[in-house]
Amino acid sequence: MSLCSIILVKLAKRHNLKSKSTSALNVEILSSLHLTGRDIFYVVRCGHDVIAFVLTPNGASLMGRWNYDEWIKN
Repeated sequence: MSLCSIILVKLAKRHNLKSKSTSALNVEILSSLHLTGRDIFYVVRCGHDVIAFVLTPNGASLMGRWNYDEWIKN
């Protein structure tokens, strides 16, 4: 979980350099789903992006990344 947090903070900082608004710093868990065992699927909003990943005891796997506006439309 800490590795995923570090990645999200780095993405937020990178978007903050491109954007002058403070909305780029928003990090919000949109959804989480407990899978088998200790695996958890997360959908997280990080600024203007939505990131989906699976967190397992062995690490994390990125499932996809979308623009927030595209995520809302679908």
